Amino acid sequence: MSLSRVESRKQQQLQTQGNRKKRKRSALISVSLVALLFIGLAFVFQYDRIKDMLSSISDSFSKEERIIHNVVDIEPGWSENVTETNQDAVTGTTDGAIDIEEPASSEQDGTEASGDGSQGGGITGHPGTGEDGVQEPLTPPSEPNIDATVQLAFVGDILQGEYIDGYLQQEGYNYPYEQALFHLTSADLTAGNLEMPITTRDQPAEDKTYIFRGKPEALTGLVHAGIDVVSLANNHTLDHGIDGMLDTRKYLDEYGIAHVGAGNNAEEAYAPVIKESNGIKVAFVGTSRVLPVTTWKATPYQAGLAESYAPEQTLQAIEEIEDEAHITVVLVHWGIERSDSPEPYQLDLARRYIDAGADLVIGSHPHVLQGFEQYNGKWIAYSLGNFVFAAHPKGRQAETGVLTATCNAQAECEAQFAPMKIVNAQPTPIEGEASQQLFDFLEEVSFDVRIDERGNLSASQ
Repeated sequence: MSLSRVESRKQQQLQTQGNRKKRKRSALISVSLVALLFIGLAFVFQYDRIKDMLSSISDSFSKEERIIHNVVDIEPGWSENVTETNQDAVTGTTDGAIDIEEPASSEQDGTEASGDGSQGGGITGHPGTGEDGVQEPLTPPSEPNIDATVQLAFVGDILQGEYIDGYLQQEGYNYPYEQALFHLTSADLTAGNLEMPITTRDQPAEDKTYIFRGKPEALTGLVHAGIDVVSLANNHTLDHGIDGMLDTRKYLDEYGIAHVGAGNNAEEAYAPVIKESNGIKVAFVGTSRVLPVTTWKATPYQAGLAESYAPEQTLQAIEEIEDEAHITVVLVHWGIERSDSPEPYQLDLARRYIDAGADLVIGSHPHVLQGFEQYNGKWIAYSLGNFVFAAHPKGRQAETGVLTATCNAQAECEAQFAPMKIVNAQPTPIEGEASQQLFDFLEEVSFDVRIDERGNLSASQ
């Protein structure tokens, strides 16, 4: 073989080896890029899990425990015959007197309700009980900054539909709250009474004249208004049956609005919701002293509402939450419609709630404002009247407002009332002579309470 051919073959071999090395490097680079791509995709799709894992690790270092609360069911004995008059806030007509009597037997003939039973925005369950059923000691809430305060805002009855539906369809679901928006959204937490089921069902309750219903999309107005918590313990939540009530809970959960006072059973109905702001934990409990019939009340085996005809379960709920929150608020439906004076039982129940550990008692149902009272340093608002309810209410039924309580971690609260009047379905702030006249009226119907020109409440004794 000639020398030139030998050299040529060597060059070919070297070239072949070089090409093989290049292909290996290219393959290695390609595999590396694919691996990096898969790692990146895995991180993107598992981001929430990674974030939750890091959050859990952080929580374990901070040693903060999430406290679970549940109310042990006690079947109350109804010791009195109760006659309630259900009057419509607009027309003034009545459903008629409805006697509420508890049967002598404690057995319930209700069927177990269906539904997911989710509780929006709250912390529920049995206090101090772990997942394995082992009793664990309760852990009190961590102490916030000594100067920390939380501002709570409260409104009366909310009927997001029905009498104002024309305005809602024309102006949108945010419309009713626009004039009062500052007072609602400037608070850390805002609560009120939702006076209607939110459902698409049409299953009206029997023997009931005034039956309300709201559309799920109407809840966008409450979200816009900054309403965080609503009570469902009232005489309209079951206007479309248990299924309508369970729909209401479901839609409120979907819109991120917490709710109290109704559930698949008594355990859920009496369970509080706990909200935290500025390091201060606030518990909300809902209950009603106005039910059309006894079958509306929640039992251990039947869906329904929390009630205070026999208030033992409500009092127990208040007592059990005391170690889990800095402030306890009771949202209660009671009284006589269109009466600006509370009934004797309202005064009695308010004191019993506070003696059990409540720090604020906020009333609804009369559709007019009732007075204020301070008992043992705790504020009571016997009725905040209508808030979003009728388009053109008359007289006292048009008077409304937002009650604000600024509280520290020791549950010491300063209260202020922002006076308003409902105009074209909108609670609208009033000033000057109009506001002073409303303050004068509220002082007259209150119990040893003074209200200055800015709406600040103070005990006159």
